Amino acid sequence: METKDTNTDAYTILESDEFDTLLDAVELMAKAQGNLLSLQRSVEELKIMMDNTELANDDFSIQDNAAIYDALDKVESLVESLSQESYVNDGYITDK
Repeated sequence: METKDTNTDAYTILESDEFDTLLDAVELMAKAQGNLLSLQRSVEELKIMMDNTELANDDFSIQDNAAIYDALDKVESLVESLSQESYVNDGYITDK
């Protein structure tokens, strides 16, 4: 009889609005983590691209190149800060 009560309690929890809200939150967190990792890769690729074209492309002035690198550094710092502050490490959510 206890197993039946446990199963009933489990089904009640699984069908609750609170559980749906929790699932939605977990899904959003997973999407945010994926977007953050994608942004990190994009920043790294953009920095590599800028390094590879720096000598070959003189279309930009020294000040323009410096501004681009400064913007990239700021975006990279922001992404690193977000990844550390979001408590996401190696795919697991942890407390600081």
